[in-house]
Amino acid sequence: MTILTDLTIEDVVRTPGRSLSLLLALTLPLAGCARDGADTSAPTGAPVTQGLALAIASFDLAIGPSERLLVAIFTDERERVAGGEVTFRLVHLGDQPSGQADPGPAIAATFLPIPGLDIPLPAEGPAVVGTDVLTGVYRADVNFDAPGFWGLLVEATMVDGRVLGGQTVLRVLPTKQVADVGDLAPPAINIVREDVDAGRAPASSLDSRLRSADERDPAAALHAVRIPDAVAAGRPVVVAIATPVYCVSLVCGPLTDFLVDVAARFDERADFVHIEVWEDFERQVLNPAAAAWIQTETGGNEPWVFVVGADG
Repeated sequence: MTILTDLTIEDVVRTPGRSLSLLLALTLPLAGCARDGADTSAPTGAPVTQGLALAIASFDLAIGPSERLLVAIFTDERERVAGGEVTFRLVHLGDQPSGQADPGPAIAATFLPIPGLDIPLPAEGPAVVGTDVLTGVYRADVNFDAPGFWGLLVEATMVDGRVLGGQTVLRVLPTKQVADVGDLAPPAINIVREDVDAGRAPASSLDSRLRSADERDPAAALHAVRIPDAVAAGRPVVVAIATPVYCVSLVCGPLTDFLVDVAARFDERADFVHIEVWEDFERQVLNPAAAAWIQTETGGNEPWVFVVGADG
């Protein structure tokens, strides 16, 4: 899911001296931002009508000058908004998820479609595209200069002339809890097809779409390499941690399928690995390798994509 980054695979495999962590999580709950008297007027001077619901699509946000903030936008009727640009404004609320403060400057956020999906995007935007399609998120690089709760105000001048607004709350941590850019990759050993064939792991722990070892594996190309082996061989590794069946955001299946296509194009220059999130979904047991990458003290979200440099 290249939605995570502006880097291409060519950029990744050309840069062996860097370890990159790229992320997308679309399962955070919505929260209301209680900001009485906040200035939410549109730059055009048109009246703002509250009518947008926001879902923060970035997980593990921490203080820093260039955090990538991803937001999925819906109307109050749960219709998806796509295309064009919207405006973000951030408000630091402190230690409590409510309060009053002056909003920060307007930040342009650009729509970023989900690669690998045949999405009928509007020629201009933002526009409403329906309730039954996956689309993408709006992205901006923002500055979080303090930990705690932040309010996010979004304004969208729709193609039909309406100016809609929405708000939510997000939490910013003092430091990252999941592997970040420049960190060493966790040394966890991921399940591969060999483990299923040898009876050491059930097929569903390789990919939640598999019910038996005899089923055709749609992501077989991503289930052949152990990450520590690739690192030991000095190979860059693209690691997707996703659960195609149990994904709340419905993005994990397309992500995994898209990575299969990418692997077919670039398998000579990097290894590609999918780690299924669940060892046993019914008992809510994570795969140990998935837990090593994404589990935090407060839980974990997915899907994620990490790109590990040839140096690990």
